[in-house]
This record gives sequence, C-alpha cells and structure tokens, in this order.
Amino acid sequence: MSPAPQHSRYALVAEATTAGLLFLLGPAAGWFLGKWIGGALGVGPVPGYVGAALGLVGAFVHLIRLTARTSR
Repeated sequence: MSPAPQHSRYALVAEATTAGLLFLLGPAAGWFLGKWIGGALGVGPVPGYVGAALGLVGAFVHLIRLTARTSR
C-alpha cells in the first residue's frame, strides 16, 4: 500500500476555513430552506428549525471528519 498523501499547510488552512463557514452557512441555509418549505406547505416555522438543526449536524459531522483526517 502507498502512504497517505501529505497535505500542504495551505490545504489544511483551506479545509479549516470551510469548516468555519459550514457552521455559519449550514444552519442558515437549512433554516431558509425549511422556512420556505413550511410556508409552501402551510405548517409554520417548524421545518425551518428542523432545517437549521440538520445544517448544524452536518457542520459537526464535517468537523469530526476533518479532525480525523488531519490527526493522521
């Protein structure tokens, strides 16, 4: 087996930046999409909260995968 490719310092900084952006953009996009769906279906703001929670979960999953990748 070949060894894992070494990431450059710039690649690690770029990945860390995307993790930070995901914590902002993931819940915001989920909230707006859920709010739109809730308005279209007439069920209120609940889908917006669910979408924001799913965006936050996705950001945490990305952060966990990023830390696992960079700790090797």
